[in-house]
Amino acid sequence: MNALCSMLWKAIVVIGFAFYAPAWAAESPMEVIRTTIEKASAVLQNPTGQGKEHFLARIEKIRAIVEPQFDVQEVAKRTLGAYWQERTEEERQQFISLFTELVQKTYAGTLDRYNADVKFYYDQERIDDKFAEVDTRIFDPAQNKAFAVTYKLHQKNDKWLIYDIVAENVSMVRNYRNQFDRILSKSSYKDLVQTLQTKIKELDVAPQSAAHNSSAS
Repeated sequence: MNALCSMLWKAIVVIGFAFYAPAWAAESPMEVIRTTIEKASAVLQNPTGQGKEHFLARIEKIRAIVEPQFDVQEVAKRTLGAYWQERTEEERQQFISLFTELVQKTYAGTLDRYNADVKFYYDQERIDDKFAEVDTRIFDPAQNKAFAVTYKLHQKNDKWLIYDIVAENVSMVRNYRNQFDRILSKSSYKDLVQTLQTKIKELDVAPQSAAHNSSAS
């Protein structure tokens, strides 16, 4: 599961560097993915940003770059499923903020495991009107294994935006929706919010502990 989370975060990280790619609408979804991965790989290998002392700066830079490339409202809406319609606009904005922060902090710790030897393969794209899927594979030589990653995008305001990532047949959206469904079927939306807030606080401590352990080792 840790390996899967690591690969999913790599997929999220590399796609975020589309911030630097001009003319989204002029590129096919496949080219968007290919271009952003190539640029991301170059940035992640930049020696000036390495080391535990730059950890928080790297996280903030990744956040600023990644977030605009996702349709965060669509992702949040899909993870909440039928419960989305029951929420007020204020609650929806609150959930979007909490969910986005949860995803970012959940996978942030895997950023330092980026391997420059990882190879990306671009298999095919499927476009159906304003929706698209891009099939890729990530080969990790450390595990001598390739991981299948499919990006799901749709066009919004003339941009291709990601609304789900499927890593090894595990949908990020479906995975979270199942977790939230279990909470909401037994409890209230208020309890879900409290659960998310508690988890985020726990994740705030984790990177600091990891950095300390790395320094002590």
